[in-house]
Amino acid sequence: MTGFDRREFLRLFAATAGCFAVSAAPLPFASVLNRAAADTGLYHFPQGLASGDPQPHAVMLWTRVERVDGAPSDAIDLYVQVAEDEAFTKLIVERAVRALPETDHTVRVLVNELRPDTHYYYRFFAGSDQAPFSGRTRTAPPRDAKRPVRFAFLCCQNYEQGYYGAYRRLVNDDIAAKPEDRIEFVLHLGDFIYEHTGDVPEEEKPARLIGPLPNGSTPWVPDGKRTNWQSGGQAAVTLADYRFLYKLYLTDPDLQAARARFPFIHTWDDHEFTNDCWQSHDTYYGDGSPAQKRKLAANQAWFEFVPALLSDAPDFGGVKPQAHDFTPVKVADAPMGEPDANFLFQGTDNLKAIGSLGIYRTFSWGKMLDLVITDLRSYRSPPVMSEEVKALVKGAPLPPVRIVKTLDAGRSAAQGNPPAKLSYKDREIDNPRRAAPPGTHMGGPQKSWFKSVMQSSKARWRIWANSVPALAMRIDFASLPFAGLEDGYVGIDAWQGYPGELKELMSFLKEAGIGNVISCSGDYHAHIVGRLPVDPDAEALTYSAVEFVTTGISSGSMYRGAERGARKSALFHRAVEIDDGDKKLENFNNTLVNGLRAGILTNYTNSMKIGAMFRNERASPGLSFLDSNAHGFGIATLTEEGATVELVNVCDVSKDAGPEGAAVLRRSRFAVKPWKGGDDPVIEGPTFEGEPPFPYSHVTV
Repeated sequence: MTGFDRREFLRLFAATAGCFAVSAAPLPFASVLNRAAADTGLYHFPQGLASGDPQPHAVMLWTRVERVDGAPSDAIDLYVQVAEDEAFTKLIVERAVRALPETDHTVRVLVNELRPDTHYYYRFFAGSDQAPFSGRTRTAPPRDAKRPVRFAFLCCQNYEQGYYGAYRRLVNDDIAAKPEDRIEFVLHLGDFIYEHTGDVPEEEKPARLIGPLPNGSTPWVPDGKRTNWQSGGQAAVTLADYRFLYKLYLTDPDLQAARARFPFIHTWDDHEFTNDCWQSHDTYYGDGSPAQKRKLAANQAWFEFVPALLSDAPDFGGVKPQAHDFTPVKVADAPMGEPDANFLFQGTDNLKAIGSLGIYRTFSWGKMLDLVITDLRSYRSPPVMSEEVKALVKGAPLPPVRIVKTLDAGRSAAQGNPPAKLSYKDREIDNPRRAAPPGTHMGGPQKSWFKSVMQSSKARWRIWANSVPALAMRIDFASLPFAGLEDGYVGIDAWQGYPGELKELMSFLKEAGIGNVISCSGDYHAHIVGRLPVDPDAEALTYSAVEFVTTGISSGSMYRGAERGARKSALFHRAVEIDDGDKKLENFNNTLVNGLRAGILTNYTNSMKIGAMFRNERASPGLSFLDSNAHGFGIATLTEEGATVELVNVCDVSKDAGPEGAAVLRRSRFAVKPWKGGDDPVIEGPTFEGEPPFPYSHVTV
């Protein structure tokens, strides 16, 4: 580590409840741990163990302990051991640590002075009781190492919507792989938990159930309007609720196996706090309400259960680190205040809640990879589709591109002359964003940091850990003659809701000559691939980066959501699904990539050839591949010669696949060669192992 005083860091880190810092060194003696001094069966480790945020000389370890009988407990004394071998004959750490009730008996141990690019093994004891398995972790390579890097990226693991067989598949494949083909870390892109129980469509049976939360919101009673919640579902509202969810999710054996085998690097998305959140505000009903107490509780629980190196993390090429550990503060659910020029609302409680924890940060993996982790929830501006705007565009199948772009631009729209009114068909309202700052997804300080990091990066590849997609995903409704519809965004909770800032960032990369930028993203519950244009609406498209979006581990697929949403329109349902006798084909893949007319005509004519004649190459500018009916993960391999990405789609997650792990339906593979800054990147592929998704599976239908 560089850029800070090591002794001061260790002192400050160890001063945080539940955090310990130890230094590794070969022990000149055998273990002195006397496990016979206490009875067995008093304690257990129901959430397993984990490691995270590997550095060349350090890694964070984690566990949680509790009494077997479930009785409340004060502090519980533990031992942690770290060894160079799986049999623990070469111990380098044996240290007493203490699990405190203030942190729900979670423990974070930062192990320093390790050798770079090395595997280590670790385990925890409480009295005579040992964690049910040991963990395996590793350190990052030294800064001057120039060798290939291989990592997995994944997201979205709704406990009630499915099982975690994809994790077991990842683990089993890694065990069977040659050493040089094994994964070095897992990048988790968010939605580690889902804060609302019963978050399963009414028409579906949950794969498994979560019981009542310790506190929780009033149990949901179906009202005929919201069909994506089960009766009795609750939202987490207190620290006890969020802790309950982490503890439950982490009892899953497949997730435990993955956390024990690989170090994880995390960011978050919305469900770690509340669905479609912005700053410390929720959006459950109407335009939502301030939720500073929930934001604070969510931040604390994340910090307790996710091993991450935050405070005093290494600097990056002279760019000062911004992440910091959780700091307890007192907040109330209070008005948000007025926004500043960066659209950060200045209410004291809002600033305190979001300022209690900072997670955007960087990692380096030798000279091959710089990893840039962003937080796209804590500083974003409110969504432009307020209840007032939704009423204006009532009848539009999706949020109209024109309306979203105008509102997002705020007072900068039309070169600083924003329209006083917004109109849609025969309706009109005052422009609610006429005097507002331009929308922001990152917030001003994080955006400046992001640009500085990208400029300072000297690695061969820059991976942007981008929790929500930046790829354009639109339905070109305007291509239908006489329909009177405008093109619409498929979701605006991702970067499509902040098109101005995305254009700014892509322009920056292009103008600064920064190449080899790959966005690894999640959130949309589909495998998605494409290039990120500087301006998706420019007459001539140029591109700054490529993006690979991984589907969810278990959360309901994009295709299933689109199919449900299109049932009221026979025409649009044809754009989503083809009834091929005993099989349903995911025509949504075709429609989103090739355009609405191509999708509909493919269905009506049973001919891919005729559908292709009506292809709109600008339907979703930059989008080239969609596998929308998917669960699984992505694997990226970076070398001097290029990047390869494999998107793994496993089978049905509604049943427990057991120790064998989920079967693989397909692997879709892509390649990207290095490109100089200012040039356009090129994506090669896909090639498939297993049955390709529609329309790749059909020359004619």
